[in-house]
Amino acid sequence: MAHREKGGTLHAYITLTKPQDWFAAVDFTDAVAAAARIAQEYDGWAPELTALITAGRTAPVLRPLHALPDGHRWDRVPGVTLLGDAAHLTAPNGEGANLAMQDGAELGQALAAHPDDIETALTAYERGLFPRGAAAAAAAPRNPTPQELIRFFTGWKS
Repeated sequence: MAHREKGGTLHAYITLTKPQDWFAAVDFTDAVAAAARIAQEYDGWAPELTALITAGRTAPVLRPLHALPDGHRWDRVPGVTLLGDAAHLTAPNGEGANLAMQDGAELGQALAAHPDDIETALTAYERGLFPRGAAAAAAAPRNPTPQELIRFFTGWKS
């Protein structure tokens, strides 16, 4: 993924699904070696694309992404609930803000429907929260690879 900022700066983001041990073996203190090792995972790609990894002026930065286990739930804690990423932590898939806004709206509706009974409101809100989060996680568990996007848009078979 990449985006251009003002002044002509291009920021590129590389996502690798690897075990933590794989990343532990990459020396991120050596920017050139780290970039070269990461670029090896994209062997066979166009040099213009791998140059986004190897020719940049910024050292690669490891930013682990974490997700809650499928079906994650918690027991009611009086007076407390979660919404947004705190309730639906998953790898970025474009739905986080949508879920957060829906959570906020539904929590507001539950509180308005039960203004004198916060626990009933929170319980009602969480009753919809868990299935909504599970459905969103199942619908978009990961971002497609560039090859998958090409196949999707062109019907090309490899």
